[in-house]
Amino acid sequence: MRSILLILFLILIFPESNAQRKADLGIIGGGAYYMGEINMARHFYKPSPVYGAMARYNFNPRNSLRFHLMYGSLKGDDLDFNNDFQQARGANFKTTMLDMSLNMEFNFFPYETGRLRKEKYTPYATAGMGYSHVFDTEKQGSVALIFTGGAGFKMNVTKTISTGVEWSFRKTFNDLYDGIENPGPDYTTFYHNNDWYSTVGIFVTYKFLRYLYECPAYE
Repeated sequence: MRSILLILFLILIFPESNAQRKADLGIIGGGAYYMGEINMARHFYKPSPVYGAMARYNFNPRNSLRFHLMYGSLKGDDLDFNNDFQQARGANFKTTMLDMSLNMEFNFFPYETGRLRKEKYTPYATAGMGYSHVFDTEKQGSVALIFTGGAGFKMNVTKTISTGVEWSFRKTFNDLYDGIENPGPDYTTFYHNNDWYSTVGIFVTYKFLRYLYECPAYE
């Protein structure tokens, strides 16, 4: 966790003379849903609100580094699924979590925040890693390592404001979320008996470092 925060700090204070390198701050809102031993295949199952903040540093029109901080909850219930094993087990949970991750963004088109003619929008892919802190009363203080991956679309609205949408997945390496460690012989191979969760959200960012030597003709 300390290493992620240190990298974020260095990103925000590191000076750069290249006019194509920009930094953004933004807010995120959307929904999160769980997949694991209870929900094994149903996307957008019991979505719960998530919200948070992000900081992004754009190295060039193709690559960016982004820090994510999101807060929300996940939930699941065996009784929502029509199979004998889950109906008999009757497990359920609701967990609150804080998600922190550092991700690389790979733009499919050249993109730069603030441009309104060229390089104005792009689909992108993202991948990274981070931590998820679980606040459930029975697992208070538990921290899970997560690998992240996803895709999205972003575009500039003004010279300082951009917006976008993203769908991303988090793979964890434990069962902190649903609390089911040994689901049974017919289910143990699913996702290697570890939990996943996904977020779908909208973000708005503000370009807070603008450089003085941008070419007006390029705008």
